[in-house]
Amino acid sequence: MESFIIDKDRKAIEHASGGKMTLLYDNAGNPSVMCVIPKFNLEDVDADLGTGVHPAFIVHGREVPEIFISKYQNVIKAGKAYSIAHEDPKAYIDFDSAKVACDAKGRGWHIMNRAEWGAIALWCKANGFMPRGNTNYGKAYDATHEHGVMGGDSRTLTGSGPQSWNHDNTPYGISDLCGNVWEWNDGLKIIDGRIYVHGEDGAAMNNFDTANVENGTTGWINTGAFYMGDGMKVGASRTNAKAYDGNFKDLAANTGFTVPSYLKALGAFPTSGNTTDDHLWCNTEGERIPISGGHWGDGSYAGLFALRLSSVRSYSSGYIGFRSAYIAI
Repeated sequence: MESFIIDKDRKAIEHASGGKMTLLYDNAGNPSVMCVIPKFNLEDVDADLGTGVHPAFIVHGREVPEIFISKYQNVIKAGKAYSIAHEDPKAYIDFDSAKVACDAKGRGWHIMNRAEWGAIALWCKANGFMPRGNTNYGKAYDATHEHGVMGGDSRTLTGSGPQSWNHDNTPYGISDLCGNVWEWNDGLKIIDGRIYVHGEDGAAMNNFDTANVENGTTGWINTGAFYMGDGMKVGASRTNAKAYDGNFKDLAANTGFTVPSYLKALGAFPTSGNTTDDHLWCNTEGERIPISGGHWGDGSYAGLFALRLSSVRSYSSGYIGFRSAYIAI
């Protein structure tokens, strides 16, 4: 079924939000509440990134005018992912199962990827507002008067927190990107520390239809960059197969190595103005799939630049979920 069905419910949500939100329908005819993110350039959000359209808005070399991100962390109904308010977000799900639930919705639907996540994080930083969230067992660790409605474990129901838990500090922004549950991301992975991203001809892109199988790299860019395993460094080789962690802002280039600028655009390496306490966890042994944002107990370590590259794709936990996205192709 066509995603852009025009009905009274869609018209109402678009009117109320001034076009910031909409309803999109999947191939089963069921709606998801989505936030509309218009195309922007790299230089619009950070001079460190260079110039040109952010890779989140380039699909196989073609620019798209907007991307649609689930307003809410997703649930699964009848095998498909949905963005619905005041639900306990789906957890205890591995990467492949989350991806299948998003892909099952039909053409253009996909699990949120690092290009999209990085775009939102950098937009928030540029606009001077980093959302809070469920980072202290139902409350915001840094504003304990802010809380959501409790769900399972220490999760809060989707979108049940205040508007300061939305990416743009309005009722119409993307909810719960900070804390609550970590979110699986496609579009970047590491294999023995080596960083691979979606793209073509050496350029990172939002090629969300790229296959992502265990240790597979067909259709992926070999960035030539490694999380080295020797302190908080990115360089030309892996020095150790080990796990490590630290503040994301402290991640640095190894002496003499130039980090590809698109890794900054994907939120995989800090820009010079990053001052957050968001945390990075990394394991340079084997294949690792990113999860982003932090969970309900991560305190100051959670946030839009929180990145965990220590999970294998088969891992599941009560503190890991996901959200779907959509691009009209």
